Order: sequence, then structure tokens, then C-alpha cells
Amino acid sequence: MNVNTDHSENKMNEDRNKAHQSPDLSKVDMHADIAKPTREMELFYEARTKEHIGRVRKCLLFLAQGSEYREELEERAKIHDASKFWPEERIPYIWLTEFHRCRTANEQFEYPDGVEDAVRKAIDHHMENNRHHPRFHDDPNDMSEIDLIEMVCDWTAMAQEHGENGGSAFGWAKKTLGNRLHLNASKERFVYETIEQLDKLLSKNQ
Repeated sequence: MNVNTDHSENKMNEDRNKAHQSPDLSKVDMHADIAKPTREMELFYEARTKEHIGRVRKCLLFLAQGSEYREELEERAKIHDASKFWPEERIPYIWLTEFHRCRTANEQFEYPDGVEDAVRKAIDHHMENNRHHPRFHDDPNDMSEIDLIEMVCDWTAMAQEHGENGGSAFGWAKKTLGNRLHLNASKERFVYETIEQLDKLLSKNQ
């Protein structure tokens, strides 16, 4: 028996089950001590987040075709970023999204008291509860090929949203790998190969 493999599979099953669970209603008001976002901010967050998830899902499903990881990638497409709608993340991420919207629009923005700290905690929660983020893992080199594929799809969706590098994750990889993210040579090569494969699929299906 491969203990590490069994542990990884068990953890993935836990992640999958949690993503499909309804929010714990006892935690719905866990951010009641900070300023409440406006309805307009909530609507913008819902639309922007669902659009991002849709982009990631499209990329994952393209890469799933003919892949040995087809079932796993299709499952990741169903649950990507589900935690952004959990009570631990939703309200702070609405504020974070508003911060980025204002910065993009060159509008003045300042977090209300207590919100910035809540945002930092929500980001930590998100990074530590989603396998496609390196911080989920004790060592980023523990990321599976499935995790890396989802990470590439996430980067691609961000590049598409911001009109960077023709919608390719290549720019994200160049500024991240070897700086904020240190992968071994094999995994780094796999990331670039996945980006190249995905770019070709997206170009072919425009």
C-alpha cells in the first residue's frame, strides 16, 4: 500500500465532499462585526466570480478531453473556487473584489475598520483549502499533475479577464515560477507544457 497516495486520495475526497456541502448556517454571520458590503458590490462579486469560474471550467474541460485525468479534471471543473461562496470567504472576498475593481477603475478606495484583516484571513483560508494553490501543500512539489493543471487554468482565466498575453498563462508563469513559487524542474516543465497545450486548444476553439 502506498501510504502517501492513499492520504492524497482521502484528502481529495474530503475536499470534494466539502465543496458540495451547503454552507454551515451557524457561520453565515461570522463576519457580522465588519461593515456589510452594498448590494451593488454583492452583485458585482457574484457576476465576476461566476465568470471567472466559468473560464476555469472551460479550460479544464478542454484539457480533460483525451486526458488520463479526465474524470478528475471534470470534477475539478465542478468545484473550482466553491469556497468563495462559503461563509469563511464570501463577505471578505466581496470587499477584496471591490478593492480590485476600484484600483482598475482608478477610483479611490479604503477598507472600513476591520475589513482588511478579515480579507487577509479569508485569503489564507482560500489558499489553504484549495488544492490548486501551492499553499494548500506542505511543499509545492507535492502538487499533483491535476493540481498543476487546475492552477494553469486559474492563471489562464486571470490572463483572459485582464487581457494579458493574449489570454495565455505564460506571463503568470514567468512572473511566478522561480519567484513566489519554486517547483522542481520536472513540474516546472509540466506547467509550461500544459500552458502550451491549453493555448493551442483555446486558439483552435475560438
